[in-house]
Amino acid sequence: MVTTATLVTLVVAALASLFMAWSIGAGSSGSTPFAPAVGANAISVMRAGFVVGVLGLSGAVLQGANVTEAVGTELVVGSVLTATASTVALIVAAALVAIGVFAGYPIATAFTVTGAVVGAGLAMGGGPAWAKYYEIVAVWTLTPFVGGGIAYGTAKLLRRESVPDGVATPLLAGLVGAILANVEFVLLGPPDVAQSLAGTVTAGTPGRIAVTAWTLSLALGVITYFL
Repeated sequence: MVTTATLVTLVVAALASLFMAWSIGAGSSGSTPFAPAVGANAISVMRAGFVVGVLGLSGAVLQGANVTEAVGTELVVGSVLTATASTVALIVAAALVAIGVFAGYPIATAFTVTGAVVGAGLAMGGGPAWAKYYEIVAVWTLTPFVGGGIAYGTAKLLRRESVPDGVATPLLAGLVGAILANVEFVLLGPPDVAQSLAGTVTAGTPGRIAVTAWTLSLALGVITYFL
């Protein structure tokens, strides 16, 4: 029989999850990537919200297990988060993102969730996982510079008159397709093992190269057809 305390915890956790989902859609992973496109009137707000919803669900199903496992089990040593502690961490993280929404500043969900989980875990008597913290800080530090460098190089290339849109757009689409063909997804592999689309279709390096080339060609052909 379900106790009253368990039922209350379940309801509060569900409400906290909905609060976090709203926070993500309003001001973090949901709206930020489409902000330039919406600002340039390339896509409407409603259409951007629909695309974010579809891609967010797809990402959670295909690849969400990796980050979920890291946040749930690898941030604190010697302690397991209880349902109550997890709910508190979720509410704190969502509240911080919501503050950023109303203040007009994009606050990454990864920052708030990681900090909240670490705080809750340490409060429960766990120890800090310093090796994991170093990895996370390194990724967080390098990501803006790497992303900014790639974006700068791509934008400079697209602005050159010698590179027409009819060539640049298919090439970019093909590059994205080739990358996606080699990204490892948890859903495609055996239990607890991630595997890429290229690795699923065929084994060995030659096969992966062939699938990557096929994906690249398909993306180029589709984009070129519609241009």
